[in-house]
Amino acid sequence: MKRYIVPLVLLAALVAVGTAGAVGISPVKGSFKYCDNPTFPPMESKTTSGKTVGFDIDMANAIGKLWRVKAKFVFSSFDGLLPALGAKRCNMVISGIFITPDRTAKFPAVPYMKSHRALVVASGNPKGIKSPNDLSGRNVAVQTGTKYEQYLKDLNDQFKSAGKSQMNLSSYPGDTDAIGQILIGRADAVLTQDTEGAYQKKQHPGKLGIGYLFPETDTFGIYYRPSDKKLGTALRAAIKTLKKNGTMKKLAAKQQIPAGDVK
Repeated sequence: MKRYIVPLVLLAALVAVGTAGAVGISPVKGSFKYCDNPTFPPMESKTTSGKTVGFDIDMANAIGKLWRVKAKFVFSSFDGLLPALGAKRCNMVISGIFITPDRTAKFPAVPYMKSHRALVVASGNPKGIKSPNDLSGRNVAVQTGTKYEQYLKDLNDQFKSAGKSQMNLSSYPGDTDAIGQILIGRADAVLTQDTEGAYQKKQHPGKLGIGYLFPETDTFGIYYRPSDKKLGTALRAAIKTLKKNGTMKKLAAKQQIPAGDVK
């Protein structure tokens, strides 16, 4: 995207309504572009017909409806999302992406959902993977450029320092690609999110299970450029409104995401 399309009417209206939320924002013209990587169902994915669907897609459209502007999407690889934002190809990034210190050091983010990491395994957990330590010496698949990948690389370093067998770690462009390695017997486990694990279990009945659910909570966020502070304020107000009016709970239920994740 060559220019930044922030409707001034929208921002002025936001000042008028303050922290009460985004309800009452005046009609505006134009559109907002979101960068997205549609490989992480139920957050975002493409159907066989090529349509992009998922919770993030629905929420982006709900924000657009609230602001009375059209949500458009620019697709890229996951590790190319924030660089695309920096290059002004889009106004925001919404793509099942976590809020982490290394990312917010460059781009601010607005939180909208909490979740837990999970180790997806074959049904019945034949390798007995019940904790991260059980990944030692195992074949593990993961999506490239993600927080999961870095965690596993760090864990491999810990295994090496402790004199344990390291994982045979393989990275793939999409989360679905990684989980597919379990289905064909090439991977013993995949580190992903509980939302993705639940979705894949439903897609492949009797073939997948959750070996371990991490107790720590991760937070999904929508990223924007640091120079766009007014956009960040508008975004916080919109998410607050969508939570308060029940829209986010409805969108979560549609994707079978626990309602507690979007409180």
